[in-house]
Amino acid sequence: MGNTYDYIEKIKARMTKEDVRFYSDIWAPVEVAVPDADAWNNLCVMPDGEIRIYGHYKKKNVFDRDARRCYLASVDGGLSWKRHLVEGRFTLGASTYVPYLNKYVAVKDCGYEGSFLLVGDTPDDENPMRMLITADSIGEVGTVFPMRSRDRVIVVAHEKRPSLHPTAFFAVLYYADGDLRDWKRVPMPAVPFYKPATGHTGVRWQQNSRENTIEELENGRLMMITRTALDYHYVCYSDDSGETWSEQVPSVFHSTGTMPRLKRLSDGRIVFLWCNTRPLPELDDADGVWEDVFTNRDANHIAITEDEGLTWRGYRELALNPHRNAADFRSLGGPEEGRDKSVHQFEALELPYGKLMVFYGQNYPCRRAVILDLKWLYETSRKEDFLHGLGSVSVQGYVKSVLGCFRGTPDAPLDCVGHCAYNRVSSALLVPDPEDNVSEALHICRTDDPRLVSNLGGAVWNFPIAKKGSVKLRLHVEGTGVRVSLLDQWLNPCDEDVKQVASFSAPITSGMLDSKRLYSEVQFDFDCVEGTISTYINDKFQSRVRLHGTHPNGLCYLHIQSAATAPDLKGTLISDLAFEGKE
Repeated sequence: MGNTYDYIEKIKARMTKEDVRFYSDIWAPVEVAVPDADAWNNLCVMPDGEIRIYGHYKKKNVFDRDARRCYLASVDGGLSWKRHLVEGRFTLGASTYVPYLNKYVAVKDCGYEGSFLLVGDTPDDENPMRMLITADSIGEVGTVFPMRSRDRVIVVAHEKRPSLHPTAFFAVLYYADGDLRDWKRVPMPAVPFYKPATGHTGVRWQQNSRENTIEELENGRLMMITRTALDYHYVCYSDDSGETWSEQVPSVFHSTGTMPRLKRLSDGRIVFLWCNTRPLPELDDADGVWEDVFTNRDANHIAITEDEGLTWRGYRELALNPHRNAADFRSLGGPEEGRDKSVHQFEALELPYGKLMVFYGQNYPCRRAVILDLKWLYETSRKEDFLHGLGSVSVQGYVKSVLGCFRGTPDAPLDCVGHCAYNRVSSALLVPDPEDNVSEALHICRTDDPRLVSNLGGAVWNFPIAKKGSVKLRLHVEGTGVRVSLLDQWLNPCDEDVKQVASFSAPITSGMLDSKRLYSEVQFDFDCVEGTISTYINDKFQSRVRLHGTHPNGLCYLHIQSAATAPDLKGTLISDLAFEGKE
């Protein structure tokens, strides 16, 4: 396969003129496959350009270790897929191509036997070479990373360090040069533990630092981003090919307890995949042993940089969990699936003709492979009129549910079906629009339902990130009104901390609007360079205030929530949303 990016030409060579025509119609993310395993290390390309996503065929339950390995294969650039069984018990399977060796490698953790590197000529190699990395178990492996600037392979994992914390994780990496027979171990600098803060006073699961992702910059410097229990991914750097690392510091990317993924493109740009999301405040009875509800995994995001990570564009929602409002969310997927579900975890593959394939998600109902055009990340405007429903907005609320990370036991795999997640409801609903009684408007209100974690209704809408822009919404207030906020991260529609977290937050009440109009237009012009935001109602200037906090790449979220402090079923109607960037 020659060099690192030859596989793109191999994929291209297998495509027909008709395939290229279908490619030309892809812009925003389009679903192309439902893989048979969660996104982790299951995506690879054969030497002839065939794309594969590995998994397991017809597992009986989550503890089934005898299910046959299988893979989905595409020979037309990811447009169509066929399932195949892996016949050989020891066949290499999902693996990473190492250009300087012209070999495929994978890591296998054998517990007390140690951890091994498997090396084969192709993923179909039925007798891969087995090479010891370490006599220790290294558990989950986040990345097998071949460097571009030298003949070195880095394996990124994590470990427990009970002397420092009983449940936390700590990143560790191994590297080897040349023929990969001599491995060195590098314990990574620790990420700070989470400490309760304003609004989040409960105990969090100290899940840092794990699921690390690594990429090589143009100057040979390595950049690593890690999952944490904090409100940001943390980042560190190495100037000596991974042998020593800088201190872990907060990156510009918000996230808590979700997996990041870096992917360098053949033209030098870097794509970043993550969940730009914040969870609800922890419960008072949280014990810190396991995440209680995972209330920030229903939206995932993609950004792109042209300057080695100094600035990022896009911040687009790659996907919203299609089951984010499911009343039976805890049991979603059935007993054969894993505990985790939703749209976090990522793998990515550059495709020909400026396309990118992303494989994301956990649990069969939620995981998907999609293809998008990279130019979609450079859009500077977006509109929503709810003509096609609620596909582009988050409106979920949460039902007080049985918590805990259950999925049976090896002896009784069908018992205790459930997960550490709340069941769901829609906190805002589409209703007939009184303006024409043909279209629909979004109704946001505050209910009085003791079954819910919060009675606040709301909606969250993403737009392309910008440092200067104009956000508009048409609304009609019947009740108390709504709180409108702008942020650079996703926040739950019912999160009562929005006014403390947002870059801007203000109530809109009926007294502020024109009573002679059914709908009024409210406009917010923000300028992150000057640090100001101006409000207009029906084109009349209202106020100019300072933005709060920091937002290094701009703002990308509109958050609308009932402003009522008591039940208010009259609520507010929203008919249109719009954003226009001004950079």
